Amino acid sequence: MAWAVFHREVHWSRPRSRFGFHAKPKPEPQNFPHDFVEHAISIGRATKAKPPRRQEKQKVGA
Repeated sequence: MAWAVFHREVHWSRPRSRFGFHAKPKPEPQNFPHDFVEHAISIGRATKAKPPRRQEKQKVGA
């Protein structure tokens, strides 16, 4: 999976497959399959983003 920030709405279907993807524009990064993200970037509707970092859990009793 890949992360991207989408600037415009994107629809895409995999060739010879019944699977399709749809992303709406949001200011925060979204997670989609690599081929969909690469397509959205190639047509200028998204920019690649780094995955968000997990929050560290509080240690109990420390």
